[in-house]
Amino acid sequence: MKKSFTLIETIVVVAVIGLTLPVLFAIIFILMRQQTKINRLSQVKREGDYVINLMENTIKNDAITIHSGKPADDANITCSLANSSFSGPPLYFLDKTRRWFGYEDGVNTIASASSAVSSINLTSSKAKISSFSLSCSRENLFSPASISLSFKIEYCNDVACNQTRPEETASLFYQTRIKLRNY
Repeated sequence: MKKSFTLIETIVVVAVIGLTLPVLFAIIFILMRQQTKINRLSQVKREGDYVINLMENTIKNDAITIHSGKPADDANITCSLANSSFSGPPLYFLDKTRRWFGYEDGVNTIASASSAVSSINLTSSKAKISSFSLSCSRENLFSPASISLSFKIEYCNDVACNQTRPEETASLFYQTRIKLRNY
C-alpha cells in the first residue's frame, strides 16, 4: 500500500493555510503602516527640534534688542519698557555687532532673515509650518525681556497634506519661552 495524503488531509491543510495567510498579511500591512507613521513622525520631530533649537540659541545668545520691523533701529524698538509686550511675527533683533536678524512666517515655512543674508527657509519641503507665533514681553525694567515662540509642524508631501488616514499624517506642536541674556 502506498503512503500518501488522503483527500481530507489535503483539504484540512489548505483550509489552515487559507485561514492563517490573511492574518499574517494583515499583521505585515499593519506593521508597514506603523513604520510609515514612525518615519514621518521622526522626520517632523527632527525638523521641529532643529528649528526651535536654532531659533532659541540664536535669540538667547545673540539678541540685544527686540524690534517690530526692519531695518532694526531705535524707531521700532519694542519690549524695552516695564509691562510692555508685542506680538509678531515678525520680530527682529539686533546683535552685538549692530546687525539685525529675525524670523518670518513664510508659505508653510519659517524663514530666517538677516542683514547679512537674504531670507532662508529653515525647514524642508516635506514639513509644513502653521500657527507660527512670536511675541515678546517684559515684566519690569530690571528683568530681561522674554520671547514666546510657538508653531505647529506637520509632515507634508504631494499626497500627505490632504490625507485623513492616521498613518499618513504626523504633526507636533512646539512652544518655548526665551529670556534674553544681553538686553
